[in-house]
Amino acid sequence: MDERIKALRAKAKHLSPVLQIGKNGVQAGTIDLISRELDARELIKVKMLPSALPENASKSDRRAIAQKIAEATHSVVVEQVGNVIVLHRT
Repeated sequence: MDERIKALRAKAKHLSPVLQIGKNGVQAGTIDLISRELDARELIKVKMLPSALPENASKSDRRAIAQKIAEATHSVVVEQVGNVIVLHRT
């Protein structure tokens, strides 16, 4: 694993989620909020509530949502554990 990613993961351990994605899922407003938080902090955690996910969501479903958010915000998924996504943008 890249040393930079390891360092970012270690930093992210102590962060709390700055945003929760709820039943409306990932929409333009959500992407805008995430983008503004990334501008302010560079490294953030986002939590997806169970209502934001399809019923019986698999690991690949959660990973796809994380990737969709990263692409829309021009960021990188540092880590995705369960329903929590860590994003980084420089």
